[in-house]
Amino acid sequence: MGPSAFSCPDLPLSVPEINPSVASASRPADPIPMSLKVNLRLLEKESIQLDGDILGSELAPDFHDELMRLSHPVEYELTVDRQSESLLVTGSLRTHVDCECSRCLKSFVLQVQLDEFSVLSPLEGEDALPVDGDFADLTPSVREDILLSLPTNPLCGPDCRGLKPKGQSRELQVREQAEPNKAWSALDNLKL
Repeated sequence: MGPSAFSCPDLPLSVPEINPSVASASRPADPIPMSLKVNLRLLEKESIQLDGDILGSELAPDFHDELMRLSHPVEYELTVDRQSESLLVTGSLRTHVDCECSRCLKSFVLQVQLDEFSVLSPLEGEDALPVDGDFADLTPSVREDILLSLPTNPLCGPDCRGLKPKGQSRELQVREQAEPNKAWSALDNLKL
């Protein structure tokens, strides 16, 4: 085989060796949680539009409830404006929450929709947004409003009657038969 048109005889060709244990290593099982960050320097010039989604489990990783699970993505359409030492965030948030009815324990999906989401978040002080360099994290503000919109006791419907009783106890049935209803007995004795 002759020399290649692209080879250079004066320079040795070296290929880096690949460590097989590193090359076959899998990705970490727990990905780094995502967040909604906005560049403060870009906000000095104009407002910023944020559209996308973030997993509910990443938005609120410490949320634990026996009747609700944040397993669907939270879709957001936000506009962020700089207001001196705070950020005005407006837009809409939408997600679905897997729930169990607190009365009948039936599983259902609850739609959560905040069409008029609006928050004024300070950049300084006790309630300030987390700031890392030139980036402010909007995740706490979005998390707070999503969690506040969840019901305390989720219901599959407003007319849910709860679990159906298996049957009345024998003592209650006997007592109801033995005691006549006193409210109606006065009417029964009425002679017209």
